[in-house]
Amino acid sequence: MELTESRKAIESIDEQMAILFVQRMEAVREIAAYKFERELPIEDRQQEERILQRQGSLIEDDELRSFYLQFLQSTMDVSKRWQHRLIEDWTHPQSGTVQ
Repeated sequence: MELTESRKAIESIDEQMAILFVQRMEAVREIAAYKFERELPIEDRQQEERILQRQGSLIEDDELRSFYLQFLQSTMDVSKRWQHRLIEDWTHPQSGTVQ
């Protein structure tokens, strides 16, 4: 495969990931609302561990699995930051810009 073809493949994958990212963040918004209403903490290490275990098992290649788990942890960290921002906005509507 030529470099240009590989880059086009990555571009297409990235476009699909962008759509999935938005869908994930919409689900995170719902989770944040649930936690906000019930005054639950944002971080749930047990849930994160369950996700890492379950999703990690989907990757057969040991080397790729470790990179995927790093990617997934990073995604969860972004999700937690988004929840913090949402909850801050709901708590202090005048100080935030998230809607």
